[in-house]
Formats: sequence, structure tokens, C-alpha cells
Amino acid sequence: MGNEIFQEAKRRIDRRRMNQQVALSARLDEIQEKVPEVIQVRRQLAMTSAEISKLILQKNTDIKAGIARIEKVNLELQQKEKDLLRQNGYPEDYLELRYDCPLCQDTGFVDGRRCRCLVEEMRKLSIEQLNHISPLQKNTFDTFDLSFYPNETDPKTGQNPYMSMQRVLRYCRQYAENFRPGNPSIFMMGETGLGKTHLSLAIAGEVAAKGYNVVYGSAQDLLRRVENEHFGRGEDQNTLETMLDADLLILDDLGAEFGSNFTQSIVYNILNSRLSSDRPVIISTNLKAGELEEKYAKRVVSRLFTQLVQMRFIGKDVRQLKRQREMAARK
Repeated sequence: MGNEIFQEAKRRIDRRRMNQQVALSARLDEIQEKVPEVIQVRRQLAMTSAEISKLILQKNTDIKAGIARIEKVNLELQQKEKDLLRQNGYPEDYLELRYDCPLCQDTGFVDGRRCRCLVEEMRKLSIEQLNHISPLQKNTFDTFDLSFYPNETDPKTGQNPYMSMQRVLRYCRQYAENFRPGNPSIFMMGETGLGKTHLSLAIAGEVAAKGYNVVYGSAQDLLRRVENEHFGRGEDQNTLETMLDADLLILDDLGAEFGSNFTQSIVYNILNSRLSSDRPVIISTNLKAGELEEKYAKRVVSRLFTQLVQMRFIGKDVRQLKRQREMAARK
């Protein structure tokens, strides 16, 4: 989940800083043993700040001249430390704290905003999470095989599955390539096995790779989590808040969850909140329009069909066709 990803990414950044502090402590111990004069110089440097404080408290003292004198001594001590390190075969900056990210000094933030190192860590975690759900390398735009869709017009519907799915693939690819938090929301409809999950994951993987916060999951799983947390049957992980705040939310297989007044209200809340704040959501379902109307309130169905880009998946069950092709190849 989004908040979990942020917290884990921040922990990783914090660990980097702690590791660098531990490494510096080890270098100090080494110098204490091999070049103790350097440590003595460092102690003298530490005393200069106390001298400045004492100077400020003294009366009838030329503070400006006193500070200039102390600064001169300070610079001389710093140079002495560098000379001692160099003379003993160490780099001049050997006792400086090093950072994995000099930009934020391993805090994760620059001027109150997330540093690129934190964003990158969140991106990696998002991809790890998505890979845990379904390996992203198997669900990319390049692995979406249009050859499974008949390239002929269906006399009943007047549609050509190949041409229709080619347009769907093109739209999804461009959607991911040009993703911004204000992107339109998408409603994927069609029977099982036609590629809705594949393209949802392809979008998720590419958007997450750009550093955006993506929450992906089955509607059944995510809504169950929200319900359990609401009624005190599960750990409070702010699942609903995370779903509402993500840069992109993907709800797979809407309608497979157990229907109740509570889940209806949550689905409406998710739709209403995200659409109102221009945060895109991608929803897929195997249900037909009539089945959706039976399961959800009119206000939910109305938003699905009027405020989301409708994307119809047509053709034959690709998973079955793949199995048939694999079996034929083994013969």
C-alpha cells in the first residue's frame, strides 16, 4: 500500500544514514589508534565553539576581533588535521561524514519536499510490490500479444476484435508513457481472459517506474481489508486513506467482492473522492452493465459509465487460446 511504501522507503533512507554514521565511527576509532594527533586536533576544534560562547558573555571585549582570531585558529587546526591525515596515507576528507545522497544528506527531504532518492526508493518498492502480485516482466505492453484476437469482423456485433484491441493497447501504452496525476480515469469492461489484468499491470509497472505512487490490487482483497479495518477485524493500516491518496489506484475485477451496503458505500467513496480531486483510478470488471446495476447503487454505475474512459475488451478467452497453442506446440 502507498503509505506502507513511503514508510518503508523512509526506513531504508534512515538506515543508509545510520550506516554512514557507524562507518564514520569506525574510521575515528582507526585514526585514534594509528594517528592520535588527529583526534587531539579535533578536540581543540570542538573547543573553539565554547570559546566563542565565552567571548560573547564577556564584557568590555572586542567581539568582532575575538571571533576573527578564533576563526583563524579554527582554519589552522582544520588544515593541520588534513595535513596529518595526508602525511599518514589517508585522504583529507577521511573523517568527514559521507552520504549516499549528498542532495538531502540521507534525510529523504530537500526544502520540505521528497528528495529524488526517496522517490526512487518508493519506485523500487512499488515495483517490488507489484511483482509480488504478478511478475511485471510477464505483463508489459510488449508481451501483450494481439495475435490472439481474431482479425475479422464479427457478423453479430460488427466489430473486429483485433482492430479494437489494437486501439485499446495503443491508448493504454500512451496513457502510461504520458502519465500525470491528473490523467483521466479508465473503466475496463469485458469477459474474463481478455487482457484487462495484463494491461492494468503494464500501466502500473510503467507508472511506478516513473516514481509515482501506485496502488494495485483486486477489488475483493482491497475492499475486504477496508471492511476488516473499519469493523476492527484487522490491523489498522489506513488502507482506505492510502487508496484515496495514491497517484494511481487500480482496482482489478470489480464485482467479484462480496456485495454489501458497506462495500457499495466504499466503492462510491473511492470513486467520488478520487474523481473530485483529479486522482485517476483504473477499474476493471467482468460484469455487464445490467449486472453492475443489480450489484451497485445507481450513483456508482452512473459515475463508472459517465466519468471514466470506457474501454471494452472483446475477443475469445486469451488464456484458453494460449493453453491450446502450448499444447499444440508440444505435439
